[in-house]
Parts: sequence; structure tokens; C-alpha cells
Amino acid sequence: MNNREVKRRIASVKETVKITRAMYAISVAKMVKAKSALPLTEQFYENALSVMEKAASSSAPYFAERGSKTAFIVIGSDKGLCGDYNQRVFEKAQEVMRQVSEKFLFTVGSVTKEMLAKVGLEADVEFLHSAEDPSPESAYSMAEDLLNLYEEGLLDRVLLVYSKATANHSEPVVKPLLPYIAEQNLPAPQEGITESAVRKSVYEYLAGALYNGLWSSSLSEHIARVKAMMQATKNGEAMIADLTAKYNKIRQESITRSLQDAACSDQGL
Repeated sequence: MNNREVKRRIASVKETVKITRAMYAISVAKMVKAKSALPLTEQFYENALSVMEKAASSSAPYFAERGSKTAFIVIGSDKGLCGDYNQRVFEKAQEVMRQVSEKFLFTVGSVTKEMLAKVGLEADVEFLHSAEDPSPESAYSMAEDLLNLYEEGLLDRVLLVYSKATANHSEPVVKPLLPYIAEQNLPAPQEGITESAVRKSVYEYLAGALYNGLWSSSLSEHIARVKAMMQATKNGEAMIADLTAKYNKIRQESITRSLQDAACSDQGL
């Protein structure tokens, strides 16, 4: 590699480092936003869960095991460059889906959807534009679709596969959503609570769980991307330092040769 090639390589790496630094800054801002949103979504979910438990009864179809038709809602990202975030979600989803014969795949995020498709797990439904910037509207829309399919008997179980974020770490987990199995025996139907009220509480519970899962996954994605871009920037800077040293060495050797050639010329050699 001559000096011109090294110089061209240095310029190329510097441009890449500019991009990784910019992506790092953007990801930090999005990570901060997700960190501030997550506690609110957790409170939303806890409130909905509390109401749902009060409305729960052994006679409602949402609280008892039935068949084996299982829906998997898998939350990944729409973009790459976030380390092993999508790979870990993919592996967790593949692990749990392998254990079920009758399965239906609902995906959030195009990257994980494509990864699952490569191993023959095609998405039955794709919830578009929900991973990048989660909204209550998208969570309620997803909850309504799932609840309708469950009530029609097309689904017997609903499982959520997402990344649970804690501080600066995340872990893919599987959260059962339907049927809701309480730790204690459910009470008999309470007087004054209608079927529509029970359904409404389950609907809110599903939306709360999905909304929390979306924001937890979003935070996990940005944590992973911040780490990936930080490492990429460090690697780029180290490469620039190595290339600069090589450039200076080649340049010095070239100057030394030129001086030697001039000295030999002066001596008539």
C-alpha cells in the first residue's frame, strides 16, 4: 500500500467515524427518551392489571386454559447496527416457538421478521411502524386484533417475546398474556360486573402489557445501538491512528530515500 492509498483509506475511515459518532449521539437522545417513558408505561400496565384482576372471574373465557393454538408476538427493531439485540430476540423466539406445533407469528420490527423468515418462520401478521416510536394507539390496535382472534377461537394462547430493559442491560423474555392465570383461584363472578366490563378490563390489560413491551424493547434497542456505535467509533479511531502511523512511516522512508539518492548523485555515484 503506497502513501496515496493510505491517505485515501484514512479519509474513508474518518467519514465512517463521523457517521458512527452521529448515530451514537442520536441513539443517546432516543435512549434518554425511552428511559423517561418506560416508568410511565410500567405504571400504565400495573394499573390495567389491577383493574383486570378485580374484574376477573372463573366463568370468563380469558382466564382458563383451552387449546394449543398459540400466538407469538415478537418485538424486534426496524433497523440494524444495534449489536446482537435482534439476534438475541430471534434466538429466544425460535426457542419457544420450536416447542409449539400450532403457532401464529405476529412481528413488530422488520429485522427480526426477516431473521425468522430465513429459518422458515414466516410472519402471519406484521404490526408496522410500532417499533421505532411506540404509541398507545398502536398498542390498543394490536390488543384489539389479538382479543378478537382469541374470542373467535382462532387463538388459545398469546405470548409476548420482547426485551426487558433494566438500567443499561436488557434480556429477551417470554411473557404469557392470555389466558391470564392468576396465582390464586379466581373468585366467582362479582355482582354488577358485566361481560363487557370484563372484556374492557382484559383489553386494557393487553394494551398495557404491549405498550410496556414496546417501550422496553425500544430502550433495549437504543442501549444496544449506543454500545455498538461507541465501539465502532473507538475501532475507527484506532484504525485512523494505525493508518496515520503507517502513512508517516512510508513518508519518512520516502524522504530518507530521496536524501540518499541526492547524496549519491552529488558524490557522482
